[in-house]
Amino acid sequence: MKSNQDPSESVPEIRIVSPSNHFVFTPLLPSTAVGTLEFRAIQEPIRKVLGKNGNFVQAKAMGLDPQEKSLICESTHDKQKFKIKYEKLVIAVGVKTNTFGIKSIVEGDGIYFLKHLYHARNIRNNIIDSFEKAAVPGTSTNERERLLSFVVVGGGPTSCEFVAELYDFVTSDIKRLYPELVKYVRVSLVEAGPALLGPFDSKLQEYTKSLFETRDIDVRLATAVTSVENYVGEGFRFPAKKALLSDGTELPFGTMVWSAGLEPVIFTQNLDLPKGKNGRIIVDEYLRVKGHEGSIWAMGDAAMSEKEPLPQLAQVARQQGIYLANIFNKKQGEDEKPFKYFSLGSMASVGQFKGLYDGSKVGVKGEEVDVPGMTGFVALLMWRFAYWGRQTSIENKILIPMYWLKSFLFGRDISRF
Repeated sequence: MKSNQDPSESVPEIRIVSPSNHFVFTPLLPSTAVGTLEFRAIQEPIRKVLGKNGNFVQAKAMGLDPQEKSLICESTHDKQKFKIKYEKLVIAVGVKTNTFGIKSIVEGDGIYFLKHLYHARNIRNNIIDSFEKAAVPGTSTNERERLLSFVVVGGGPTSCEFVAELYDFVTSDIKRLYPELVKYVRVSLVEAGPALLGPFDSKLQEYTKSLFETRDIDVRLATAVTSVENYVGEGFRFPAKKALLSDGTELPFGTMVWSAGLEPVIFTQNLDLPKGKNGRIIVDEYLRVKGHEGSIWAMGDAAMSEKEPLPQLAQVARQQGIYLANIFNKKQGEDEKPFKYFSLGSMASVGQFKGLYDGSKVGVKGEEVDVPGMTGFVALLMWRFAYWGRQTSIENKILIPMYWLKSFLFGRDISRF
């Protein structure tokens, strides 16, 4: 192990350790997967955000020694390990995609997750590749149908928004650029639960399902993917896969986007800290890790309160971040005021300039009010303005509406690079 403790160094007050050198605004990730937005418009370089207020180390957190107050890290560049000392540690590592132990769900070769920018880039490239392969003279009808079959697993907001973005891409850009291939496109949305958009009001769930079905999107509820197999079709030129479903049916596909669940990252799994049944780190009402009050805090998807478990949402993590910033900036004591989550409601984009807003139970728990739900164009404007307003840099606040306008006027970019 190497230590970074050099007496000649001035240790910055804030140090961020991450294998990625940028923050990602994940609610807009589905838009980048089809080219409605460009990747750089939804990311912020960590060093740029920090400025002179701290330092960044590009590395993976591998372990933790609470007694020594050190974080064990591994460089993403040469895999060498080193330690970083801390006085106060915030664990905000998020979660990863849950494949529920299905060994055949392995990222790559047509199967993709959707949590990082490189995921969206891989999806986008595979979609373009699928259409180009289908356009090659001599590709059989069966293989075209397989290549242009898109299977989206999971019925949450990310999955539904990706399906909506994909539908808009097909009906506007693909219809214009590959008119002879549109008839082969098939989109299937597979959800193991009884409804789409589980956290939303039941009327909005049914609205979304009906809307997708009117667009000839194959919505399969109470159905799970049990495995994925390679297979060879008659006259096929390219490697093929098919999904096996719990109802006994099969779905051959060219692209599968798996967004069906969440589980702790390996770092969290390996920590010797108190955890709940779902593997999330247990914190008190002040976001302090039990048994390590005053030195370790946890927030976001990786943490949960025993007294009041909160949903794994971006707005929860954002409010927790502001709460902890006030503590570390000495605007309040670490146990002066417990964290209280203020629900702003839930939003989703469902395509064709339509959106959803669920305003049931807006506010702090016990003091909630019901705000009328909303669908259609006004709800989409709310969705866009809300996410636009959450951008950190002026640069992205300029780029995002520019790309929205560009895709509306001139279509999405289908360049593959």
